[in-house]
Amino acid sequence: MKWVILIAGVFLFFNGMFTRTFSFENETPVRHCYYMDYIGLNGCFGSPMVPTLIAWGATLIGAGLIAWSVFRGRQKSA
Repeated sequence: MKWVILIAGVFLFFNGMFTRTFSFENETPVRHCYYMDYIGLNGCFGSPMVPTLIAWGATLIGAGLIAWSVFRGRQKSA
């Protein structure tokens, strides 16, 4: 199970790091989009906050899972 958590953390972290956010300012209504390059996941929303939260959320959750896996691994080995 510890390896699955570590792999999920690395997956989320790198997908969050390589997520592009962009806007279509010339359209009405304005669309704010994100695109995760490695897995091809994308979406558009009416608020610029949602794509930013998706990008940062994946990165921070992934970093947390990696840190938790390292912390748990160090506790069990000591």
